[in-house]
Amino acid sequence: PGKGQEQQLVRAAQRRHTNRSTRFSNLRLRATEGDGDFDVSVFQFTLGIPGIPDEQVPRILGCVTLGLLALNHFSSDLIDGAQARSEAIALVLGSTCIALPSINSRINFDNSPIVSQSQRTVPDTKEVFYLAREEVEEEALGELAWNSFALLKNTNASFVMFSRGPKLMVARGSFRIPGLPEGIPVTANYPIDKVLSKSFEVTGSERVLRDAVKGPAPALLYLDSQAAIDRTKLYGDLCFLAKGIQSVLIARAGEAGFVVVGANAPRAFSTKQRKWIASIAKKLGTMDL
Repeated sequence: PGKGQEQQLVRAAQRRHTNRSTRFSNLRLRATEGDGDFDVSVFQFTLGIPGIPDEQVPRILGCVTLGLLALNHFSSDLIDGAQARSEAIALVLGSTCIALPSINSRINFDNSPIVSQSQRTVPDTKEVFYLAREEVEEEALGELAWNSFALLKNTNASFVMFSRGPKLMVARGSFRIPGLPEGIPVTANYPIDKVLSKSFEVTGSERVLRDAVKGPAPALLYLDSQAAIDRTKLYGDLCFLAKGIQSVLIARAGEAGFVVVGANAPRAFSTKQRKWIASIAKKLGTMDL
């Protein structure tokens, strides 16, 4: 489906959520797990500076501060005690600002920020948006489109997919497109999204997911590095999983469903993001498809 069709489905889901007295501009999902409730907003608010991640702003300000400090120091003919003390304080503050992003990522990486879409590129993949239009009613298609959109907006995922049994229900993001075992090529009459869905079905991906995640819902498997993914042999067993994916989370969605989310960075999904994914999986597992 084209972008116009995708936007229509999302808008339809938006109207349904609005009719349920849920604000689209600030949709929140409340779930309880472990230590209590958590809220996640669908839209992320940033400073909006092009090309500059918000978490790097303190480092940039620190560099500017130290640059101005050096300029002031070397342009002064005479440095008295008061200026020296001020410069020492400014040096400490500027250095702290420069080190702050690194310190935060080391001691608080479990609350890592959500990166921009441009930072989620995966080499040797194709961008796909697939919906099981032939098997799912229009209202359910809107819900699938909405939930896949919400997962991409609220996590560091490079791709999202949801399957039920051997059938792929929705897939969105960057996927490896292996072609079919029968050798059917990607053509205008057999587009990439159909190749992906058929490959998922005929290569036994559902069996691989079932073997990977033991136990009933809400069981999940989180692999936070390429080494962990390699040990489980998922790169070879899952036809759609590209080598550039370095984090994978697989969550059960009901008795026969699975949500699979992948990212192009190690340890990409924080605790809050993993709770969000598990909650969406629970919701998808209860849908009447």
